[in-house]
Amino acid sequence: MDDLREALSGAIDLHTHPAPDIVPRSQAIPEALEDFTAADFAGFVAKSHVSSTAGLCSTSTGSPGARAFGSIVLNRPAGGLNPAAVEVAALLGARVVWLPTVDSRRQREHANVAGPAPVWQGAQAKLSGRRGYGEPIAVFRDGQVVPELHDVLDVVEEYGLLLATGHLDSDEVFAVIDAAKDHGIERVMVTHPDLPRQRITLDAQIEMARRGAWIERTMASVIEGKLDLGAALHGIRACGLGATLLTGDLGQPTNGPIIGGIQQWAAALNDAGFGLGQIRQLLVENPSAALAD
Repeated sequence: MDDLREALSGAIDLHTHPAPDIVPRSQAIPEALEDFTAADFAGFVAKSHVSSTAGLCSTSTGSPGARAFGSIVLNRPAGGLNPAAVEVAALLGARVVWLPTVDSRRQREHANVAGPAPVWQGAQAKLSGRRGYGEPIAVFRDGQVVPELHDVLDVVEEYGLLLATGHLDSDEVFAVIDAAKDHGIERVMVTHPDLPRQRITLDAQIEMARRGAWIERTMASVIEGKLDLGAALHGIRACGLGATLLTGDLGQPTNGPIIGGIQQWAAALNDAGFGLGQIRQLLVENPSAALAD
């Protein structure tokens, strides 16, 4: 186990949900940072569906120790596909931009999928029911990406941010990958494509990886029974280690501490026969490359 701990030195979780948030979370940013520092991990990306975390992360990260990286999700509370919000987040240190999640067309039109309800579902239903909240956010219309997405992609490219595809469906993701490439964006993460709501097949994931995108698989999906661990491991091998990002997506009160995402992936990979070098690539080297300035 000492060898595994050494292999995980510098690990980064690109997808976590710490407090503060508008729904209960298992840990606040400082608490999670203590755990990551004690484990000799490099840090985590803090994500909120309703606000930028860039300011919170800039004031929460001490030195030496693990770092909290800010991000922004382009849902209605951020103004949707809002390049100004992206630029402000980047100026405050954000390193990741998610396209719409809870306000994506796919998510809003297919909210009632079988399985455990997301922790944010009730709060989102209340928000989106307010007069003036706005319709689902389209990124793809009439066979092409919408003009405002190009404005967002310009900012993503200028600041060298990681672009995550959010809760988009397969056609939308392919369109985003191609548009990002046209804008000179080299780092795209296809957000948890295994979730039933998104309906992105393994064949589609393999093609997305072939086009240069990273494919994300989350431990929360496994814990909550939305993704079979065996299927996840098969997907990692099918898409390739170099095209895979393994994250926790943790912060739900019932799923344990946020650091568990990396730890549980490491244990699962080790049990499945992945070598220490491969585990390090998946949990240290790949996420580090995804966040590189």
